[in-house]
Amino acid sequence: MGKTIVIKGRPALGGVAEGYAMVCPNSIQGWAGIDPRSGKILEKGHVHEGELYDGKILVVPCSRGSCGWSCQFHGPLDNLNMRPAGWVVTQIDSKIGTAAVIVNRPMVADFTDVDPCEVIHDGDYVVVNGDDGTVTITREE
Repeated sequence: MGKTIVIKGRPALGGVAEGYAMVCPNSIQGWAGIDPRSGKILEKGHVHEGELYDGKILVVPCSRGSCGWSCQFHGPLDNLNMRPAGWVVTQIDSKIGTAAVIVNRPMVADFTDVDPCEVIHDGDYVVVNGDDGTVTITREE
C-alpha cells in the first residue's frame, strides 16, 4: 500500500489532472531547453535530459531562462499534441503562468510552507487540483 501526502498551494489554473511526477528541481532552461519538434528535454546535464514530459505532472520551482520560456511548450503542443498533464510550481511567474495557459492544464502554485520539489519525487503518482489548490501525492513504500 502506498503512502499519501497532501500539500496545499494556491489554485492557479482550474481543473484536476493526475499522472506521474517529473520533478525538475532546477526547472528547465527556456531557450533550447525543450526540442519543439519532439517534446524532449534537451538541456545538457538536466536530470531529465532526453526524456519526454508528455502526460507527466511537471514539478518545478519556477521558469528559468529567457522571456520565450513559455513558447517552448507551443511547438510540441502544436506539432505533436504533447503537453504536461498538470503543473506544480513552487512560485509562479509570468513565463510559467503563460505556459500553463498555452497548454491548458491545471496548476497549483505559490507554496508557502513546503517546497514541492523536495516533497514530490520522480514517479510519485500526483493529483493536481487546480480548483482548490491541493496536490495529493501517492508514493509506493
